[in-house]
Amino acid sequence: MNDERNFISGAEIVSAFFENIENQKLESGTKILGAWKTTVQKISGNGAQLSDHSRVVDLKNGILLVETDHPAWSQMLQFHKKFILTGLNRICADVKIESLAFRVRGSGVALADSGEKIAANEMKKYSEKLDAQEKILLEKGFLGKEKKFEENEDSNCGEELPENLKEIFARMNSKVAEKN
Repeated sequence: MNDERNFISGAEIVSAFFENIENQKLESGTKILGAWKTTVQKISGNGAQLSDHSRVVDLKNGILLVETDHPAWSQMLQFHKKFILTGLNRICADVKIESLAFRVRGSGVALADSGEKIAANEMKKYSEKLDAQEKILLEKGFLGKEKKFEENEDSNCGEELPENLKEIFARMNSKVAEKN
């Protein structure tokens, strides 16, 4: 019964397990690389050039990091983001790719540390955009009244209400109290 041919050592089991994991990662990585090239080349006009000037670098938490050799290529790929994601998810249905992130070759941005940087950068852009829009609205006179109200609001805090308003509020309070 103790025939050694029927036993497998723990080391062999662990090695086989990790070999399977590595093979799966390699297969899915190769599949994603091929899917990237196939999908991007289908973009009308510049597809072949976009494919030649970009490469997949990493996939982490559903975000595919793509490296380009110039910011213009990143911008063009960003423009076709929805098309690319649809194509990638059709070809690589077993791998969930939810978003694309782009970096220019040599920038050193990695998915592990770029989440906070990207969020901070997007918040800064959004804030700048809101400031620019507010400036335009102020120049055209659309925000003038609101700003004046906000400025005067603090100065009226210590003043007593006129008698007619006090009476109106008293009646409202009594009606609310009656209903409750």
